[in-house]
Amino acid sequence: MGTIVNYNLREELEHALYVSLLARDLSRELGLPKAQVYDLTHAGLMHDIGKLKLANYLYGETRIGSPLQVEEMKYVRMHSQLSYEILKSRNYKPFILDAVRWHHENYDGTGYPDNLKGEEIPFAARIIRVCDVFAALTTDRPYRKRFEEREAVALMIDEISHFDMQVFLAFERVVHRTGTDYQKRLPIREEEILREFGSV
Repeated sequence: MGTIVNYNLREELEHALYVSLLARDLSRELGLPKAQVYDLTHAGLMHDIGKLKLANYLYGETRIGSPLQVEEMKYVRMHSQLSYEILKSRNYKPFILDAVRWHHENYDGTGYPDNLKGEEIPFAARIIRVCDVFAALTTDRPYRKRFEEREAVALMIDEISHFDMQVFLAFERVVHRTGTDYQKRLPIREEEILREFGSV
């Protein structure tokens, strides 16, 4: 893999772990079988792996506000499909593949990549969707500070049509118990990344 410019691997790994932990606990709250809890934990960890293929383009010379902004958004929206293709090539289970491929679909049909709606969206993807949104909202971004737990949940309620209500209500129970404590368990340093994963 070539040099990645302005791509923060630590932040991406922390987000993946955050989503993974949320997906694990939400799956348990929903009463899913242990095998599916395990698979959703794994799906949460791998859901954005396709971003690695886009990193040079998205985090290189192009910047928000440049003439390529719309083009960049098109490429950003490719990452779930790329993640799916990477995992499929490594013979991941269909349950995990479904969760990864459609984790940006909204329950009201406004998501991507296929504008699936309601029950068309695999249940596993509906779980990862909620976890991914909450993790993103409660994490610092280059363009904004993180939202507190209550603020994040309120923002999600404002967009409640994006989520499966059964999943969201179970998610609220999980968050009520854990808040954003997952982040406190993710002090990943660069040397830890290299030790665990090797150089990129």
